[in-house]
Amino acid sequence: MSAIFSPVKSLWLEKLTAPARLRLYVWLSLATQILIVVTGGLVRLTGSGLGCPTWPKCTDESLVSTSEMGIHGIIEFGNRVLTFVLLIVALLTFVTIFRQHSAKVELRSMIISFFAFVLLFVGALALAASSLDAISASLLAATGTGILVTAALFVLRARRAEPRGLLVPSFGLGFGIVLQAVVGGITVLTGLNSWIVGLHFLISGLLIALASVLVFRALPKPHSPVSTGARGLAWPIVIAGSVSIVIGVLVTGAGPHAGDAATPRNGLNLEIWQHFHSYPGYLMAAFVISQLALQLRVQPGLLSALPNRAMTLLVGTTLAQAAIGVAQARLGVPEALVAAHMLGAAILCSLITFQFLLARQPR
Repeated sequence: MSAIFSPVKSLWLEKLTAPARLRLYVWLSLATQILIVVTGGLVRLTGSGLGCPTWPKCTDESLVSTSEMGIHGIIEFGNRVLTFVLLIVALLTFVTIFRQHSAKVELRSMIISFFAFVLLFVGALALAASSLDAISASLLAATGTGILVTAALFVLRARRAEPRGLLVPSFGLGFGIVLQAVVGGITVLTGLNSWIVGLHFLISGLLIALASVLVFRALPKPHSPVSTGARGLAWPIVIAGSVSIVIGVLVTGAGPHAGDAATPRNGLNLEIWQHFHSYPGYLMAAFVISQLALQLRVQPGLLSALPNRAMTLLVGTTLAQAAIGVAQARLGVPEALVAAHMLGAAILCSLITFQFLLARQPR
């Protein structure tokens, strides 16, 4: 028996979850989180939002898309498959980090309990799907509570052992991917309700930020001075950027690209809300330009040090995003510009996080 499992154990422990793999996994986590925003945008912009008209299966009879569903089914199902890729990357990242954690022995029982509740919740969900009654509803509530309680206990203990460690953000990333899959299913089951679609994107933004935290904490960073003024602008940039993204989601819900021709929009006036979206965007642009200018006073050179490079990228992306936003508003929101704007928003979620972490790191 040991001869059978020895190669599997060697592959898992010595190769797939070896500490040397962590650098690859954290970058893959960030790249795939941004990629799924792009593929999600492709689903909506091609009118494929209901290419798989039900969830978790693609149709009532088939788990995958069928030939009768055409290109829309392929696009929507492809986006669902990418979620499993994200889960695999998140699992490899989590296990690699967990194996090196100082409190892994104590935390092992908590994580086993967490996954046990997850499996029970999936079973209760399957039961509720076939017959939603008082018993299945009670099971869903009980197992859902168990998931939340065990997750909270795990996070608290892991943070106490390593306050600025990698385990909590890697766990949060995996948890968020599962949550995102459920919200995606609710999106389909509600006929692409624009408010649920907006929530779907906002969760992606948070997951991109978490993946950015993982990258930041996992990779070695040379110490570089950061201007006091640049530090002071870190929070204003986060706030202005977050407000702009949230209002941008509302604008998207009022726009013409719903994911399906029969899907109603949120009823907001598109032209007015485009202006509301631009105001915090312009404010953030002023903040990031000021931050870079202040940073250059203590560390000359746009690319001379890591904080300078991150702030320079943030300024460039912010200005490009503003130009794309103005162009798409004046050209009638064409699909190509909307896709570029969504990609820009995803990248901004990462760069805003990086500037905050660099600006607020201990002196």
